[in-house]
Amino acid sequence: MHNALRLRPSVLLFGQSSIHALLPSTLTAQVESLLENGKIADAQALLDKAETQGGQLEVLQYLHQCTAFKLFGQTRFRDATQHFVKGASDPRILISYFEELRPALCEETSSPEPTQTDADSTRSDSMEIEVYAGVQKYMPSETSVDDIIRNYSPYLRPQVLSETDGADNVQYASTSSIPSSSVSGTRTHPATVAMRDILGTQAREMVEAALSALLVEQAEFWARDIVEVTATALALHYAHSGDVPSLLSSFRPPLRSVPPRPPSRPPSRPTSSQLHLPPSETSASLLPSARSVAHALQRPTMTIRPRILARVLETLNLWGPLIELWRTVGDVGRLINVLAGLVEGTYHDSSVSDPLGQMFAILSSLQQPERMVTDVVIDPAIGEVERQSLIRKWGVWLAARDVERGLSLLMSGLPTRAQRPAVVGGRTKDKDLGKEQEKTDELAVLAELRKTGTTAAKKYLEWLIVGRGRENSLLQCQLVESCVEDLFECLKDDTIAKLWRAKCVSYTSTTPTTSAPLSRVSSSDSGSQLPWAANTPPLRPPFLSYFVSTTPDSQSKRARIKALLALQATLVSSEAEGEALAKRVQERIVEGGWEKVLGLEVAVLHSKLSEPSVVLRTLHSLRDSVTAEAYASSAGVYGVISPRTGASAAEGCELADWAKWFVKAVEDRNLAVMRAKSANLGGQPPSEMLKILLQVYTEDGDIQQVSRLLSSQAHSLDIPDIVSLVPESWPLHSISSFLARSLRRSVHIKHEGQIVKEICAGQNLEVLQRSYFILQQEGATIEEAVEDGEEGGSGEHLDEKGEYVEKVAMHLGQGDVHVVDVEADGGG
Repeated sequence: MHNALRLRPSVLLFGQSSIHALLPSTLTAQVESLLENGKIADAQALLDKAETQGGQLEVLQYLHQCTAFKLFGQTRFRDATQHFVKGASDPRILISYFEELRPALCEETSSPEPTQTDADSTRSDSMEIEVYAGVQKYMPSETSVDDIIRNYSPYLRPQVLSETDGADNVQYASTSSIPSSSVSGTRTHPATVAMRDILGTQAREMVEAALSALLVEQAEFWARDIVEVTATALALHYAHSGDVPSLLSSFRPPLRSVPPRPPSRPPSRPTSSQLHLPPSETSASLLPSARSVAHALQRPTMTIRPRILARVLETLNLWGPLIELWRTVGDVGRLINVLAGLVEGTYHDSSVSDPLGQMFAILSSLQQPERMVTDVVIDPAIGEVERQSLIRKWGVWLAARDVERGLSLLMSGLPTRAQRPAVVGGRTKDKDLGKEQEKTDELAVLAELRKTGTTAAKKYLEWLIVGRGRENSLLQCQLVESCVEDLFECLKDDTIAKLWRAKCVSYTSTTPTTSAPLSRVSSSDSGSQLPWAANTPPLRPPFLSYFVSTTPDSQSKRARIKALLALQATLVSSEAEGEALAKRVQERIVEGGWEKVLGLEVAVLHSKLSEPSVVLRTLHSLRDSVTAEAYASSAGVYGVISPRTGASAAEGCELADWAKWFVKAVEDRNLAVMRAKSANLGGQPPSEMLKILLQVYTEDGDIQQVSRLLSSQAHSLDIPDIVSLVPESWPLHSISSFLARSLRRSVHIKHEGQIVKEICAGQNLEVLQRSYFILQQEGATIEEAVEDGEEGGSGEHLDEKGEYVEKVAMHLGQGDVHVVDVEADGGG
């Protein structure tokens, strides 16, 4: 192929033994000569002509780089842009001239905070980059583009500003060759300041255009670190220029799978260009050849170095882009930190909407991966321990500002832990250790919530006991204190206190209209009831059910139900601390004069502290016969509030968790009481407590309640005991139903025994009849006799079987029976 740049001689000189040709100058020599003489326009024209004729790529790149740096040194930034791109210049050299872009040259592991020692040794810190030999002499000696622009100003005298021309042939000198007075005068002149601003703007436009073009055209030939440096520098430029849309778009660039390619070699011996780095950096070799192996093995997932860019964004107070950066990277910890700063007011950015809601969404996705936020890519390196730590830390923080959202994070189910296979013993041990650690973490969260506020701490404590079912006596006492405190806070409101007092008065004075007896009379007895029994008013419903059904739904209503259930289920009479707490609550009720308003609560407290008679008298004063009778018939095992009544009341107030917890707590208490009874640790049987209740009714002269109690509990009471308790002055019909039921029961038991006896006799007769035919068919039984000399024999023996057969034959009415001894081989 014909090369257009091949040198062809026009003059030949023939000698005796040689031929000499007069060759024209090479393209490299011509362009370098033009650049040295300041004829940059001619050099550009020559390069354009060479490109059209198809020159060598490496030679053209070398010459373009020389031209670019020549123009760059003369502050002709717009003209230099295309030459930087065509010359495939190493972007790190261009980046090193811009102080605000130099952090892109840092490694991710570099120290983020510069020190004074580093600042003093800035010029000694450098990195080595391969360039074509000969390019370095065209590179400006200044360390930054600001110095290049500043050195241009001494030639703009205030007297001759209009005569200044920016021609290509202007020779530049350093600022040190100008007197200090002239320097200060030109630096402060408005025209000079305006010129610097214009040139600075052009320089930033140049670096943006050059880096963007190089990143698109040359990235496939670069090593990974060069791509990261270029992309990071471009993002830094967008940040400093305030181009937020371009900055955000740079976070998600299109990724390519790029094979490594060794750098092209210059036409002559390579030299190293010393690039001045920021004070926080140390010397490091970033040669493309040294990175080619790593580039081939690992494909970059993100072209920007996020930690370097993040420090700059923090300095510029660009919190919105910083949030998007950490969101793209997947660094949840740093992302939440920035959002928390916006919520607290430490940072300010109007472009970020609802930072608190964003935090909640991110933490929810951490807790439940199926609810992953679409625009957040969580780093897979985040382990379960770190996830739980983030949820715990920021859940407490969030609860201090938004109780519902914060507690929803802390009280939601944690992700299932992946357990490795192990033996049964080891797995049990690991499970126990995990449970203990979980309980410890919950207590720590509770302590932190108490530091932030009482509302969140109360709800979390309630969740631990009621929702999680933690059996911790200390926490249970704290729950009781919390519920009782809420109850007393409600009573401070006169409206609520009057409403509850009216409910008590209405319940005790109004004639009941609903029938809710604990034990109803069977249908077989209805026909034999006395006429007065039909006119007996039915039982009232329990006071708790009445209160729930007639009181409007409100926070105070739920607070009272919680306090009642907590007092009933959590306080254990055998614990000294529980008794002390019950006494304190009782004293506060007495001091406030709320004994009648909180009659049911007083009864519950008496069941923990006093004798059963006191409890029954308190319930009778409330006219809650159903609760009193249930308490007596169960011997106080379930407490004052039965499981069914308590669960129904909780469900009526939309407290389903409380209902489940209350039933379980009461059942556990029942088991404990039954164990105590089996161990003879005290306790009264139901019959004794029913007698106490009967005595309470008789002392009050309530004939109807006595009759009702005797009728419903006749099976648990004896006639002699009851007759002695009922006053002689009472009419006979007050106990006639009880006597009739008791006597009827005795007669019933006697008749039942007779019936069973006759049935057994009939069954015995049937068996005898069946055996008769069997014995008749079998006939006599022959048994071998044992001789005197045989083993086990003796001189005399008893013929027991013969006698038995004879007796059977006589019983069956057969003839004579003879027993015959028969000898058989084998010994029978």
